[in-house]
Amino acid sequence: MELRDIAVTVRELAHGGFGWVLLEGTGEDGTFASYARLQVSERAYDSYSSALAAGIGALRSLGTAEQGPRRRVG
Repeated sequence: MELRDIAVTVRELAHGGFGWVLLEGTGEDGTFASYARLQVSERAYDSYSSALAAGIGALRSLGTAEQGPRRRVG
């Protein structure tokens, strides 16, 4: 199984607060990596650091602590 290319980012929401977004690499080759939305937080957080911590938690839930998020190849 191959390790998935997943990034966590935090966005400031229009109605106030912050939300996390998980982005997954599309695998496209080029100068800049291309990512697509994988998951978006369903709630707003009071601070950037709270949203970031929750986003990292969401990323951790996609795999194991030893192996990370994996995808089946083939």
